[in-house]
Amino acid sequence: MNDIVYKEKYIDLSEIKTLRSFYSKKLKDRFSGGPFKTDKNKFGFEGCWDRPLHLEIKFNPVHRIIKKLQQDFGPFEIHISSIRYLSFPFIPHTDIKSSDWLLEQRKKYKPGYTFLIPLWWHKKNKPGTAFFSSPPEPEQKLYNEKSSILPKFGAGYENWSRNLGIKKIIYWQNYGDLIAWKSFQWHCSLTQPNFYYSDKRWCKEFISIETSIKI
Repeated sequence: MNDIVYKEKYIDLSEIKTLRSFYSKKLKDRFSGGPFKTDKNKFGFEGCWDRPLHLEIKFNPVHRIIKKLQQDFGPFEIHISSIRYLSFPFIPHTDIKSSDWLLEQRKKYKPGYTFLIPLWWHKKNKPGTAFFSSPPEPEQKLYNEKSSILPKFGAGYENWSRNLGIKKIIYWQNYGDLIAWKSFQWHCSLTQPNFYYSDKRWCKEFISIETSIKI
């Protein structure tokens, strides 16, 4: 299986409707997190609100999606999962929490896939996910060559972009598409200069599931 996988219409609109209804009408939980201030991103903010998937609930419709993922990608263990409500795009990052965390992970697990399934986005937003090599491979375009659709680094951090070569850009086409990648790759959201981002609302809503494989 490739390091980066994109499958259109992985789940259909009826499943999305059922899923969103389950979380918005049957559960009364609060969101956690939210956009936070940062000088690393030119917007001055990045981040999202999160809602847990509540995998402990047996009749949760998300279990059908997880079963399908395991059939297609093989068995895995979930260590972080949520529905994410993105307010401001993240600058390029990996999902490695720290060196100590990664060393501890390696004792028990091999990297799995991170799965992202869009559920909704603002009609004026053109969503997508970009992946990077660090350092850039010789044939790759550099981060700055696509600066019109990638988050701009804040003052003093611009030189970070020279360490990133564009590995792949995936433009989301439909609600229910699947974007999957082998864990720990550099990635970020796409952005656009004419879209108004706000810390009072979200512009994208998606399932996010980080997995690993037990040794």
